[in-house]
Amino acid sequence: MCTVQKVERFGAFLSLDEYGGKEGFIHISEVSPNWVKNIRDFFREGRKTVAKVLRVDTSKQQVDLSLKRVTEQQKKYKIQEWKQRQKSEKLLEMAAESAGKTVEEANKKVAERLLGKYPDLYTAFEEVVRSGEGVLTDAKVPKSWVKVLHPIITSNIELPTVSIGGEISLQIFEPQGMETLKMALEKIAEPVDGEEKNDLSVKIIGPPKYRVTVTAEDYKTAENIMQKRVEAVKAMLEPHDHTFEFSRIDK
Repeated sequence: MCTVQKVERFGAFLSLDEYGGKEGFIHISEVSPNWVKNIRDFFREGRKTVAKVLRVDTSKQQVDLSLKRVTEQQKKYKIQEWKQRQKSEKLLEMAAESAGKTVEEANKKVAERLLGKYPDLYTAFEEVVRSGEGVLTDAKVPKSWVKVLHPIITSNIELPTVSIGGEISLQIFEPQGMETLKMALEKIAEPVDGEEKNDLSVKIIGPPKYRVTVTAEDYKTAENIMQKRVEAVKAMLEPHDHTFEFSRIDK
């Protein structure tokens, strides 16, 4: 992540936000794979951008950067990572203020200990939301810090989720068919043994069709939940006179 400091006709000077504001330079030839008519179409003083480090000359304290060699996927990932880093540092500041401590103390008592077990603070904070304050105590974070930090994390960090959809076509050909149908729909909404709590909803499209949506932390987990729930309903319906069809619908 960089901040544009100065724009010249032959290139742009940027400060490297993650390295104490050290200066880097992007030559006009590294701005775009296409001909650059006006370099200010790409840079404005004060704006942030994502650049790739090409070379570091320690003797000259010179860092050569490139804009054109950053893919859209890399740019998106870096911006997300930067925002997460800023947010986790802000939450740490909030905890320090609440505890009447300094940010330096927060870094020493909390950040350094969590970074000994996790790649970054945000990942550690997500694990706190997922698994509870034991994540903090396991990392040897003092209890006084756990007390103020845990509620701040759980109030401000949301775990990422994905949703997948499916469609059920279900008919019961028995005198008590409506009751069996109701049981089947309730069955698909029930967690299977060993399954962690995740969000599943069933909505009527129009009998005999029903929409099933699973929301989980990742696609693999969502697909497993969907499969297990559908298999559980199939097993429940085996003794009954029925038709059952299931198809996946991408959201």
